Amino acid sequence: MSPPPGARSRRRRAVAPTRLVVALVLLLLVLVAGCSDDDADRPPDAAAVRIEATQQLLQQRARAVRQGNLPLFLRGLDRSDKALVTRQRRYFANLQQLPLERFGYQVLDRSWSALLADPAWGPGVSMPQLQVTLQLAGYDAVPVTRLTGFAFGYRDGRLRIVSDRTKGGRFFPGSQPAPWELTRIRVRNTGSVLGIYDARSYADSAEVNAAVVEGVGEVRSILPFRWSGRVVVYEFADRRVLRSFDNVPGGNINHLGAMTFPVYARPGASRAASSRFVVMPGSVDAGQPFLGRITRHELTHVALGARDDGVPTWFAEGVAEYVGAREIAPSLRRIASVAVSRASAGVDGLPSSATFNGSDQDWNYALAWMACDWIADHRGESKLWDLMNALHDGGRGTPDAGQDAVLKAVIGLDSHQLADRAAQRILEIYG
Repeated sequence: MSPPPGARSRRRRAVAPTRLVVALVLLLLVLVAGCSDDDADRPPDAAAVRIEATQQLLQQRARAVRQGNLPLFLRGLDRSDKALVTRQRRYFANLQQLPLERFGYQVLDRSWSALLADPAWGPGVSMPQLQVTLQLAGYDAVPVTRLTGFAFGYRDGRLRIVSDRTKGGRFFPGSQPAPWELTRIRVRNTGSVLGIYDARSYADSAEVNAAVVEGVGEVRSILPFRWSGRVVVYEFADRRVLRSFDNVPGGNINHLGAMTFPVYARPGASRAASSRFVVMPGSVDAGQPFLGRITRHELTHVALGARDDGVPTWFAEGVAEYVGAREIAPSLRRIASVAVSRASAGVDGLPSSATFNGSDQDWNYALAWMACDWIADHRGESKLWDLMNALHDGGRGTPDAGQDAVLKAVIGLDSHQLADRAAQRILEIYG
């Protein structure tokens, strides 16, 4: 049946808007597709490309270290800078001596100030902040990550490290360089003791490592808990390394015979990857029995780790002094020359934690040692560890002001009474 006149035209008018919508949608899809194609064709962000290229260069560098591939390591450097190449050759050689479990870099999303750049590096230099991660196999419980930096620039069309220092030849701020970044090291690794030395101190390495191995056994024999006995020890004559240590008791490492320090997993972190200690050349020159004594002292700190966190300083150092001197025949034990005169003058109490390493350091160590020696002799060695646990208080610690209650509960004396017993013991033995 034919449609009535005018019906076809009405139908066309009815469907025309639908076709228009479809056409507009198709046009929109074409435009969107065109925009997507334009985005795909747009060159990637230059900064992102630079970061990716930097990360690849650093991954190549880390792989070269792990594989012991010096040519690959040097490939990432600006070879025209002879001083840079010399330093980096030394760094590579140093790392090859260390028992590396992990080693790598990560580019961070922030950069060093342009004020640190040297115009001699040329235009287009970048200085991203970096993290370097290193773990000593068998010695660090977790990897150690810290801040570092390089300057990167293009040489013959390829990205290269153009400097490992800032303008003026300094390390990048906050980078806390390790000894193997500062000087040529020599390593003696017994499997349980990792001794790290410089060219001058390496002559002492056999003696120092032997003293540490022996000391580990002696310290283990008195501890009330199991300890692995694995330890890293440094001896350096190079002043660049000695100046690099921070938080030095008394402020000057040259005034110390040795020093134990924690190596934290990250700057500002509470977890330590390991505890290490540095022995000064003068302590080695002093020979035995002093070397053994100071080695056992530091090994006690290493073994205790966090167990003495928060205890009064006199007790932490007094226990270490007691363990250090314990293996020496009484007739050969020595005390600071000031001890007898100070003990004769009378004492008001035990040394304050705040001033322990100040001008009266020698006297403070002597009194702290004799306080712990008195406890071991009159209450038994086990009381030293009972007192350690009580003062540590599960990590909460005990301030000097609160120690009397703990001392009375564990040994039956307060701090003034114990100090008086310690002074009397000095006079009995050394007076």
